[in-house]
Amino acid sequence: GGIGISYQMHGLVLVDKDHKVLRPSSIWSDSRAVPHGEKAFEVLGSRFCLQHYLNSPGNFTAAKLHWVKENESEIYGRIHKMMLPGDFLAMKLSGEISTTIGGLSEGIMWDFQQKSQAVDLYKFFGIEASLIPDVYKTFEATAGLSSSLAEAWGMKPGTPISYRAGDQPNNAFSLGVINPGEIAATAGTSGVVYGVSHETAYDPLSRVNTFAHVNYSQEVNSLGILLCVNGTGILNNWLKRNLSIDSYEEMNQMAVKVAAGSDGLIMLPFGNGAERVLNNRLVGAQLSHLDLNTHTHAHMIRAAH
Repeated sequence: GGIGISYQMHGLVLVDKDHKVLRPSSIWSDSRAVPHGEKAFEVLGSRFCLQHYLNSPGNFTAAKLHWVKENESEIYGRIHKMMLPGDFLAMKLSGEISTTIGGLSEGIMWDFQQKSQAVDLYKFFGIEASLIPDVYKTFEATAGLSSSLAEAWGMKPGTPISYRAGDQPNNAFSLGVINPGEIAATAGTSGVVYGVSHETAYDPLSRVNTFAHVNYSQEVNSLGILLCVNGTGILNNWLKRNLSIDSYEEMNQMAVKVAAGSDGLIMLPFGNGAERVLNNRLVGAQLSHLDLNTHTHAHMIRAAH
């Protein structure tokens, strides 16, 4: 047996030598790092970044770490290791710090051409390589469950932590999407379409992003190509709260009474941070073609759905 971990992609967790968290985790929708990533894309060159990292550094983890370096230097100076959220969970389970190739790729910290860490980006951002944990494959045992947790949970001490993947690669894997041409679609906190390819492909404008899939290794070029809209889940929550609706089931019942197309009403869910598909711009959610004689709350919900 073993323990698997699924976690929110692209987040940044920082700990000191005692494994104490130094600041709140910076999650994907925290857009403050966008200018830092865009500067790296400009200076290193779009051609170089896309060929090596398959993405712009954009709003990803490496750029977030540089934001901390530039804006919270006292905290940065106390960092022992940086992690993605799943790495932090593994640390809490085992007491040991590690990361994965897939996790680094999600942070734009993996060089797909060199098949090693993104040392050129580290140099540009002034990130010390010592801050990066030891790197493992997705399905490689990294550590074992600590004795204290094993006793509390009635498990065997040392039970291996043998799998770790970000939410969308993990979702695709759970649906059996591991081969080229297979696709998974998810509507949750964000709206995602995720497909698998063995060909090294990237969007020249970095609106659609390419990462290491769960079965990627230095020998197997399995890539996950991801299109993401940040605001789908929060839009439904916003409507529920602000239209004073009791439940999501009630929202569904209202929506089915309106025909597909919402009688021309259009809701764009870009209201939860910088959007990759819009070149990391903040444009806000938009309600368009509102007809005051026709449209109701039900139309708004149908348009959001």
